[in-house]
Amino acid sequence: MNVKETRGEILDQLNKLLTRNHDAEKGYQEAADNVKDAELKSLFLAQSRQRSEFGGELAREIRTLGGDPDNGTSFAADLHRAWINVKSTFANNDDKATVEECRRGDQEALDDYNTVLQETDLVASTREMLLRQKQSIETAHASMARLALVV
Repeated sequence: MNVKETRGEILDQLNKLLTRNHDAEKGYQEAADNVKDAELKSLFLAQSRQRSEFGGELAREIRTLGGDPDNGTSFAADLHRAWINVKSTFANNDDKATVEECRRGDQEALDDYNTVLQETDLVASTREMLLRQKQSIETAHASMARLALVV
């Protein structure tokens, strides 16, 4: 594999994570709009802001590496958010269904981060940034799992 292919692969992987963070930012905003509980709403808004910050970091890293950051969300995520709306509308326990969907979305993000960290040859600074972001997502995922038991 030549250097250009490696750089292109890295940029593709970082853009995948960027899109995942755009998806999570919008998903958590949607979740905040769907819950009744004020504490959950606050938690979801904080997660949305954090994912926005992660997206900004990834976009800067992509530019630093000479790439163009993707700016949109994925089609699958757009469908997922629509599904959150429908499920929340019809579920007996709106907040629980929303927490479960946030937990599921975080698991998908963690899977993507693990794949990129394990399969991509990253410079140390990029790897450290991704590890830090992944750790925050793991914390959010654990919180969602705990909340799902009590909501």
